[in-house]
Amino acid sequence: MLQRINESKATQFFVLTSVLQSIIDTSLETRVYLRNMNARKELENIERSNPYICDIDPSIARMKNITEENIIFISFQIFQVWFCFNAIYNQNTIQIITIAAVNFCCACLSIVQLLEVKKWYHDFELACSGLKLSERNHLTNDIPLIITLMVFATIISLLSWKLYRQFGWNIYKKIGGDISMQAIESCSVFGIILSVNDQDDKDLPKGFYLVHIGVTTMIIINQILGYRSIRKEMKLGMILVCSFWVVIIIDFCILLKYSIGTVADSWYFYTVFLSVGITLSLLSLIWSVRVKNNFGKGLQDHIDQEIREPKAGNNPSLKDVKKPHQWVIDD
Repeated sequence: MLQRINESKATQFFVLTSVLQSIIDTSLETRVYLRNMNARKELENIERSNPYICDIDPSIARMKNITEENIIFISFQIFQVWFCFNAIYNQNTIQIITIAAVNFCCACLSIVQLLEVKKWYHDFELACSGLKLSERNHLTNDIPLIITLMVFATIISLLSWKLYRQFGWNIYKKIGGDISMQAIESCSVFGIILSVNDQDDKDLPKGFYLVHIGVTTMIIINQILGYRSIRKEMKLGMILVCSFWVVIIIDFCILLKYSIGTVADSWYFYTVFLSVGITLSLLSLIWSVRVKNNFGKGLQDHIDQEIREPKAGNNPSLKDVKKPHQWVIDD
């Protein structure tokens, strides 16, 4: 791993930037989370002391959703560190491109968060005109987060372009669509696991909620099945993987329907989050089909050759082998 990280200045800066991004963005998002939690606690205190002063239940429920967004955001920043290290280790150009795109998506989602919080304060003031909450401090909480995400997204994109040129398509040519599907699939798996939360606020039917938990539980098995099917070129396995991606997409679409609700009650961040999940799942399905169609075209030979061929650096029997001296022909 260290050898891959130290391969060039670009790989070193990419890893360093990813770690710094995770630390700084997590810290800033934590500040936003604490601000929102304080507002939520204030509402709960008002409800306990003056239960009939105004209808604040919708505000409490919506702020609960917003704080869950913050937790998802923080979790994703931690996940992305592993994702970046994995991209460097695999020298995967598709994964590098995905990271650059996801970073800009995160920056856009931070703007959605700001707009959603501002709307929440506005709706609360309309519903309870006589009540005031603590200062929201958008200038010191939300704006620095947005700017930081934009700056890091730009830096990561520039470094990604350098790494794209450095890595080329060598790994991709050796193992076909395997790693490229993993890159998209990893984000989708992370997204669908995080999508399991308290859906009661959206009146999700209990039957579908149980089905949704089952789909989420099986997603890990689907990824393992997909990986093994590619390694062994099992067409039946890939057909099952593709079928399961269809089920996942349907699951996301149903969740999206319940997350939208009415215009006044829409959960904007979650709607965008699910839309990205649907897009990634569709891409995963497309890549799965493409990989299956490439079976029997020499992919397995490349994989078997990689496994069979020992590397001189790792084989003790080859370490002491020296290059032969140049032959000299005497006159």
